Amino acid sequence: MTTQESHACPVPVLGVSAGTPAGCPEAGSHRNELGAIAPSYDHLHRIDLLAAAKEKFLTEPGSYASTVRAVLQASEVNLLNLARLTGRAREAVETRDFATAARLVHWSMGFHRLLRGLGSVCQEAQSLYGSTARPGTRLVDLAETTGYESYVDELRAFDDEVRCSLLVSDPPTVRTTIATAGIDDALYRLLHGIRICSHDITKWESDLSGVPLPLEGDLNEILCTELLAEAVTATELTPTTLHGEFVALHQIPEILAAESNDHLEQAVRDVRSGALSRAAAHLAVCNAVLGPMVEAQRVMAELLSTGDYHGFRENLGPASGTHSLAIKQHMFKDLFKHFWHDVAKWLTGDGEGSLEGATLALDADRHADAESWLRHQVLHQAFRLHHTYQEWRHEHLHMPRNCLGSGGTKSMIGVSDGPAAVYKMRDAANAQHALSAVHRARGVRLTSRVDGSPLAALLTDPASVDSELMRIVGEVTREYFPEVQEQSYQQFTTGAPERTP
Repeated sequence: MTTQESHACPVPVLGVSAGTPAGCPEAGSHRNELGAIAPSYDHLHRIDLLAAAKEKFLTEPGSYASTVRAVLQASEVNLLNLARLTGRAREAVETRDFATAARLVHWSMGFHRLLRGLGSVCQEAQSLYGSTARPGTRLVDLAETTGYESYVDELRAFDDEVRCSLLVSDPPTVRTTIATAGIDDALYRLLHGIRICSHDITKWESDLSGVPLPLEGDLNEILCTELLAEAVTATELTPTTLHGEFVALHQIPEILAAESNDHLEQAVRDVRSGALSRAAAHLAVCNAVLGPMVEAQRVMAELLSTGDYHGFRENLGPASGTHSLAIKQHMFKDLFKHFWHDVAKWLTGDGEGSLEGATLALDADRHADAESWLRHQVLHQAFRLHHTYQEWRHEHLHMPRNCLGSGGTKSMIGVSDGPAAVYKMRDAANAQHALSAVHRARGVRLTSRVDGSPLAALLTDPASVDSELMRIVGEVTREYFPEVQEQSYQQFTTGAPERTP
């Protein structure tokens, strides 16, 4: 049995030529040997198509129907990427390149984890809204969607290839590998990954199917699957990189963030008007929807190697997560500010009372009556929401740590030290006045580390393995991309107005 070891994708030849990528709405885009070089974050992730898919089939913003629809749209993007990964894994098995096949199946495991999370959101939404299969309400049949069909076709072909190439043609090797090999063996990783994926399919398919959806029409038209498929394929490079998967792990959070923002905006209005049960429900949906968004960051942290990132870095162009309208501006800036300002105002009775006294009384009297418990639930969900934001920020930091390193490695928009800049954004968010005041009043710490602890001292020591690895990552990234180090900072400006509930 011949097993080829899989290596990171080679860095593309630098230097671009003018051209217009297929499906690109912007003329004069640059290309390299891998394909199009994105002119912006929005174009890299085809935010225009995701937004069109959200708006084309109108639903009430921040409703049960909009939540289920957004989750199914995110699932569609996920399934299309699973189909692509599975097709590539089949090709690797055909050539007995089990290391590459195992690597691609490992990536598939990450997308199955995301689908598990999306299925949980559907179940949570049904519980929160009390949505049942009332007469006349359609039940989602996931098998109707084009993404599901594409994945089934690719999985069937993959299954046939593994059966013919391994189970039928070489059963002794399969039996010996299963009986004696460990996770360091490429063939064992492949077979084990197949088992994990197969079992996870049964769970997410069950959770995403049979869900009541009070919308009429063809399911593919409701989900706008053609637009979603275009968003997935329009950004593809030559099939030697993990660029498509990188994009997908941004597209799925963009879909979910847009839905979460609608619920958070409504929650702010409900807090202002005193509709506390509605506010608590919308905040609970926010927390549920953001779970897979956090998981997407974790999948990328675990699976995307520094070399993988180097393989398509030039094609990212001047793109940065700080340019995301839904995540950076609306979620973490506009709505974040308004929400915590209104929570503090609500707790103190329009700012006239003591914040410390109000939170102490709210917590102490939470079981006194139904109204007291409801008030406590609103604050509880608010704290849960910020904890989820903190989880996202923590997972997001893996990306600059793993792919940019230390020593002043610039980001693609010319930020002088990528990881340091992201740490500062996290700390600045925790210092927001109303947020910090409410947490301080409740005695809850907002720090993301324990300064001076033995573990902190060990890890931050310049001689620690983590510090050395960060230094090496920074050095090799600057070595591979010297032209990025020469870029000046590109200030991001948007014409979008502040999102004010």
